[in-house]
Amino acid sequence: MGDNQQWITVDEVVASYLDRIEQDGNKYFKIWQIAFDGMKQLGLDFYYTIKSLKLPINANLTVNLPADFLQYTKIGVLNDSGDVIPLTYNSKLTSYADLFDARLQRTQDFTLGTLANVGNFIFYNFWDGYGFFETLYGLPSGGPFIGSFKIDYENRVILLNETFFYSYVILEYVSSPNPKQGTYYVPMQFKEALLAFIAWKDVQFLPNTRKTGLADKLALRKDFYNERRLAIARYKPINLEELYEANLRNVRLAVKI
Repeated sequence: MGDNQQWITVDEVVASYLDRIEQDGNKYFKIWQIAFDGMKQLGLDFYYTIKSLKLPINANLTVNLPADFLQYTKIGVLNDSGDVIPLTYNSKLTSYADLFDARLQRTQDFTLGTLANVGNFIFYNFWDGYGFFETLYGLPSGGPFIGSFKIDYENRVILLNETFFYSYVILEYVSSPNPKQGTYYVPMQFKEALLAFIAWKDVQFLPNTRKTGLADKLALRKDFYNERRLAIARYKPINLEELYEANLRNVRLAVKI
């Protein structure tokens, strides 16, 4: 991470909370899970670990998702330079029978026929001021179609189109956090907000007693949202000089127009 002075680990936040409430490590895993729920509430879940795996294709053109999969960032195949060439997301792929070996036979219907010579069509979509370029998102319109995919989150598989011919896919994804693997960092500005969230959730579902009454729980909730507001303000502070320069640019642009 380089210079970590502006960062703090989740372990340090958890340890700090346990020290404040004078508890030992018996509550560690409970507090650790609460801390990661707090990261979601604070919008810090993009600090989760990104993993990259080369996964085999099942006979029915599906791919099993890893157990720690949360969401994908990239799905594709490799080229001769080691780059990941992404597949196209296809919302039309059906998840029907995606756990059956004969998925393709169950989902194909040739009543409507097939379109022939689709690759011969030319799509013009880029105008540079002088003429049209025969490219689509930087790729030649007549280039090879690698394949398309869709994810069935309920059954935890990737669906591939029927013409996909590779024996693998490269999956880059956000993995579920694991307290036993890796070190997770968050910006120092969010330390107090994360501690406030832990304090609130640690007692939220406890019975109302003299130690933790309803008023206490409401106060902890209010404290969290206040700390979250302050953390976001500190993390992205308003720079008056940048605002001034931006206003000057807008004025110059308006004068030119």
